[in-house]
Amino acid sequence: MQDISKNSSQLYRITYEAYSKFANKISRCSTLAEVGEVSKTHLKYLINFHIIRITIQQQEKLLFFSLTKDAVDFDFQEKAELLEHEKELYSTEIPMHSTNIPEEWIARNIDYNTLIEPELWAWLFNNNGRKVTVTLIADKNKTFTIADLDILKLAIDCFEAKFHEIYLARLLDNKNKSLTEALKVIKTQHEEIQDIVRNQKEIIKDRTSEIFEKNKRLLHISALNAHNIREPLSRIQGLVGLFPHFSDLEIRTELIPKIESSAAEMDLVLQEVILMATQDLEHLKVD
Repeated sequence: MQDISKNSSQLYRITYEAYSKFANKISRCSTLAEVGEVSKTHLKYLINFHIIRITIQQQEKLLFFSLTKDAVDFDFQEKAELLEHEKELYSTEIPMHSTNIPEEWIARNIDYNTLIEPELWAWLFNNNGRKVTVTLIADKNKTFTIADLDILKLAIDCFEAKFHEIYLARLLDNKNKSLTEALKVIKTQHEEIQDIVRNQKEIIKDRTSEIFEKNKRLLHISALNAHNIREPLSRIQGLVGLFPHFSDLEIRTELIPKIESSAAEMDLVLQEVILMATQDLEHLKVD
C-alpha cells in the first residue's frame, strides 16, 4: 500500500477535504455548544493536540474556548482570567514554543501523567481588529510541528468568525429582551395612565354635577330673595313716597303703622331666607 505521508499532493487533498467538512459544519452552528461538538469530531483530523485553548477579545469581554479529546469548555467573561503565558502574549505578541507547561491548568483538563514530553505552543493573532490567542499542548504521541501552523490558522479563522457571529447574536438577543421588558413597562405605565385619566374624568364629571347642583340651589335662594323680599320693600317705598302728600298727623297715624307692618313682614321673610340659605349652604359645603 502506498504511504500517503510521502505523497504530498494526496495529503494536501485529504487535509483540504477534512478542513472543508470542518468549516462547513462550523458555519451551520448557532451555539458555542454546537461548535464544541463539531470541533471534538472534526478538528482531530486537521491537527494533533491534547488541549487547544482560544481566547478572543469581544469589546469589554473575553471569550474562552477550550477543547480536549473528551470535553469542551467555554464562557464569556467581563473580567479576563488569562493564563500567565497569555498575558505575555498580549504584551509581546511573540509566538511561544516551550516545554515549560502550566501543570495546574493542564490538570484541570487532562491527566498530566499521560503526556510524554509535552510541549506548549502559543500564538497571538489579530483577526479583524480582534486579538486572538491560541494555546496548544502536544507531545510525542500527538506531535505538532510548525508545518501544521497554516491549517491551524485556517481553523482559527473559522472559530473567530463563528464566535463573533454568536457573540453578536447574543448581544442582539439581550437587546431584544431589554426592548421587550421596556415595552412591557411602557404598556403597564400606559394602562396606569389610562386608569388615572378615566378616574380624573369620573372626578370631573362628579365635580361638574356637584357644581351644577350647587348653582341650581343658589339660583333658587336668589329667586326667593328677589320675590319674597321685594314685595314688602316695594310697599315701604310706596308709603314713603306718600309722605309729601300727607300731614304729620296722617303720616304718624296712617302711614307709619303700615310701614312698620311691612318692615316686620320683610324681617320675617329675611329670617326665613337666611335660615334656608344657611341650611342649603351647609348641605352644599359652601364656605
